[in-house]
Amino acid sequence: MITLYHAANTRSLRVLWLLNELGLEFELKTLPFTPDALKDPAYLKLNPFARVPALVDGDTGLFESGAILEYLLATYGNGRLMPDTDSAQYGVYLQWFHFAEATLMPPLSAIAQHTVIRPEDERIPAVAEDGAKKVAEMLAVIEDTLSDKPYLLGDTFTAADIMMGYSLHLANLFGILPNFPNLTAYWTRLQDRDACKTALATT
Repeated sequence: MITLYHAANTRSLRVLWLLNELGLEFELKTLPFTPDALKDPAYLKLNPFARVPALVDGDTGLFESGAILEYLLATYGNGRLMPDTDSAQYGVYLQWFHFAEATLMPPLSAIAQHTVIRPEDERIPAVAEDGAKKVAEMLAVIEDTLSDKPYLLGDTFTAADIMMGYSLHLANLFGILPNFPNLTAYWTRLQDRDACKTALATT
């Protein structure tokens, strides 16, 4: 049995969304997004960084959202939600899949840290403002990419859209996404998927 440890509005949303897309059976353990819950000794054995997600599948334990998606696709995907490795689109798929976390998430995380997560006396407004500027610059590139297609790889929805979707969810929560009409329409399309609706509704 697959077990996912999840907290609302965190990176575990990506994993929950993919599990729903693949129609896999799993046990969901929802945690409060608090230091007490995430630093519980039992949970730290699953994710030593006191973050979510954590996923356990038999003897396999993982805590990096992108790695979990790749693992689930390789183990249970049967070729779904990704191009064939010999496809001309495979490299583009990998690019957007990893861009969503490696490039777009750091400035989004800076905004979160300095507007929501840290105690008020530890927040630095200039850091949040710089993060918002960087996010807008990155979103402008994706806005152009989506000017003539519904998904990152064209007409086909893939796991790269799941990775990007969570990042856009945060950008929307921070009020940045509405400045980009193509991305706003893209995020609306993603939210129209039943698997995404279910994941977003899980608290």
